[in-house]
Amino acid sequence: MGALTGGVLAMLIGGATGCAAGAAFGEVVDDNVLDKYRCADCGQTFGNKPA
Repeated sequence: MGALTGGVLAMLIGGATGCAAGAAFGEVVDDNVLDKYRCADCGQTFGNKPA
């Protein structure tokens, strides 16, 4: 019974850790790679935050 409980806890902790790491990586990709901004006048997209 203890091994089963330990296995379930390990899965939950591993899942939470993986989720946090994935969210952090996704935020870095969003901020640095993807075109997040669009010019309202011409429609040009760009990824750098406006100054």
